[in-house]
Amino acid sequence: MIIGTGIDIVSIAKFRTAVDRWQDHFLNKVFNPEELESLDKSRIYFQRLAARFAVKEAVIKAVSARAVLALKDIIVLNKKNGAPYCKFKKDPGLEILISISHIEEYAVANAVAQTKA
Repeated sequence: MIIGTGIDIVSIAKFRTAVDRWQDHFLNKVFNPEELESLDKSRIYFQRLAARFAVKEAVIKAVSARAVLALKDIIVLNKKNGAPYCKFKKDPGLEILISISHIEEYAVANAVAQTKA
């Protein structure tokens, strides 16, 4: 049963400005080491970071009726086939379905929270 949905959009330029200004302090406050290690420093590095940030915000919105989560409670990774998924520091007892997209200017993410089957 679906218990919530969430969506978020992030400006890549604004996100990059925050990273440039606060550097590792910002990255370590938002992301887990496992997430940062999974991203290479390619030309779309900031797009991918911003997309993961958008996932975290969308997940928080989707689960707000059932759980209180912080950004670092949510870990966004990719399966071997490239599909994104999220896991949690502490299992909220929910299954989360996510979708991510990004272009040069924006990153967007959608999350659907449902009870585990």
